[in-house]
Amino acid sequence: MNKLNVAFTEKKMSHSTQKQKRGRMHGTREDSLSAPWKLLAGILGVLSLVLMAAVLTLGILMVKSCYYGSCPEKWIWSRGNCYYISNDIMDWQGSRTDCMKRNSTLLKIESREELNNFLNLLSAMYWTGLSHNVTASSWMWDDGAALSQELLSVVKDFPSGKCVYYGLQDSFVHDDCNYSTFYICKQMAMQFLF
Repeated sequence: MNKLNVAFTEKKMSHSTQKQKRGRMHGTREDSLSAPWKLLAGILGVLSLVLMAAVLTLGILMVKSCYYGSCPEKWIWSRGNCYYISNDIMDWQGSRTDCMKRNSTLLKIESREELNNFLNLLSAMYWTGLSHNVTASSWMWDDGAALSQELLSVVKDFPSGKCVYYGLQDSFVHDDCNYSTFYICKQMAMQFLF
């Protein structure tokens, strides 16, 4: 081998060694740069999964809030209560007895909101659980509760010893408790724990 070949071979080897060193250095730089990116990508992936789980959970909760509870067949659900609107006519006591058989009470109107959101849609007159208790000298609901101040104005001029029905044109009417008309039973909706 002549000197020229030896020098060329040495230079070639030296050049390839430098390339390997540069490659190793360059590879190390790439690895060191990609480590933060890998970490960031991992964090973003985890955050995406958490966000998707949160959206799914909120969606399920919203659907559940729309279906707050369950009512028996042929009952109407409204704002956490179930209402049975009768097709039969009975006097006040007969209506009360039928509601008790259905594990409910005659309609007890608890707020103006209840009147405005559901009961103003009625197409006939229906017994409520409201009657004038002669011994207590006050208007009371079937369950013994006093009529709220909010609704007291509705019956203030009614005579004692009467029962109250409600319906057409958002009106309360008093009559003898032996009068026969339709009636509405009310019970709380059955709530499910999910």
